Amino acid sequence: MSNRRKDVLLADGFTSTTHSHPAAALNPATNKLPNDLNVLIIGASRGIGAGIAYAYAQAGAANLILAARASSSKELNFVAQKARDLVPSVPIKTLPVDITSSESVRALAHAMKEKVGRLDVLVLNSGYSGPVVLKIDEGDPQDFKDVFDVNVQGTYLVAHHFLPLLRDSGGAKTFIAVNSFAALITSGHIANTAYCVSKLAQARLMEYMAEQYGKEGLLAVAVHPGAVLTEMAAQTAPESMMPYLTDDASLCGAFCVWLSREKKMWLNGRLISATWDVGELLEKRPHIESEDLLKIGFRVGDVSAASLSQP
Repeated sequence: MSNRRKDVLLADGFTSTTHSHPAAALNPATNKLPNDLNVLIIGASRGIGAGIAYAYAQAGAANLILAARASSSKELNFVAQKARDLVPSVPIKTLPVDITSSESVRALAHAMKEKVGRLDVLVLNSGYSGPVVLKIDEGDPQDFKDVFDVNVQGTYLVAHHFLPLLRDSGGAKTFIAVNSFAALITSGHIANTAYCVSKLAQARLMEYMAEQYGKEGLLAVAVHPGAVLTEMAAQTAPESMMPYLTDDASLCGAFCVWLSREKKMWLNGRLISATWDVGELLEKRPHIESEDLLKIGFRVGDVSAASLSQP
């Protein structure tokens, strides 16, 4: 068996300093957005999504649109009101969406264009873990499908219907998907097959967006929000995972604002973590670019092309 460190451990330690709460360099209240940016957050009714909403409000978004399932309208309205209380000057609207429905996502895109005209930053936070199932021959196949309907098909539908709006915007053109380092896990007590594989597929979709539209200035980034004790995690994560869920729900929002303050095309198509120290991340830019790091890869070791050609 290989002694190579697991990908998730390598990812966790990519910067020697990590954070569980927003560092001063990420505080959205003191690190404002430099331009008038219209921001849409899908999946903003609770937890990490609510934290993202508060961060963009504090950072001074020109317009902030919050979307979630119609069944979460009460929670979404609560988040919107709290964001207004934080920063009364930021216009905030709420809209319903079911990202598993093409018609619903299309309607949201139409409403977004009608209400604010231009979309600069889209943050897709909606996600579903389903019950933790560690063996492929166990569990209910419908649960596996439900996870993919949200995390993979939902991401595709949001990209399909919103990329035209983003591509027509000014300079920001940013698509952020809240992903997970679960995409890098294949074994262990939290290797929930459906969730891990779906997050791997979602991260790959972000690479596809970067490859297909990067030359037009689209920035597509997958962001691991940290290990957060969200409502969904509390319901589905095993007890053995609970001691590790110590990162603050506000961390991801502050990190997303940092990504939006100055466009970072060198991160296009990559899976990055809100827990990483941004100073160290900036220092690693040459290394990241020269070796095309932080993407899904395939290892072949030191096998040379010459040896591969031998019969």
